[in-house]
Amino acid sequence: MADKYANNAETWLIWAENAYAGACELFHPQKPHLWFSAAILGHQALELSLKAALTRKGHTVVKGDVWGHDLTELAELLASKTIGFPPEVVANVGIFSDLFDELRYPQKLEKVGGLGEEEGEVLTALIEMLRPYAKGEK
Repeated sequence: MADKYANNAETWLIWAENAYAGACELFHPQKPHLWFSAAILGHQALELSLKAALTRKGHTVVKGDVWGHDLTELAELLASKTIGFPPEVVANVGIFSDLFDELRYPQKLEKVGGLGEEEGEVLTALIEMLRPYAKGEK
């Protein structure tokens, strides 16, 4: 049996908006020491937004349906279910998957070449494109 939140799009959306608000605060231009945390929280905001949108399309957040942290996979699934889905979402969410994969723990960076205010701007653009789908408006 699925968890009561597994297909509750509104809850996924609320959590996505909260994570996004936090990431925006951390992507402050005068606080670069917080950008690693901002990137991780930005990934979470995108993941939650994609899962909100997918639950609105009838999916359930469980293993075997919508699962995992790979933003490109989630965006591709949503794109396959949605006419006119912005290709920029699929093309750019991988930036945050790479950040998530490499910045969570100290390690050699192989996919991430840098991190700055630009990622905060990309995050905002992606959230703005995803929001109508997460709200069920599209």
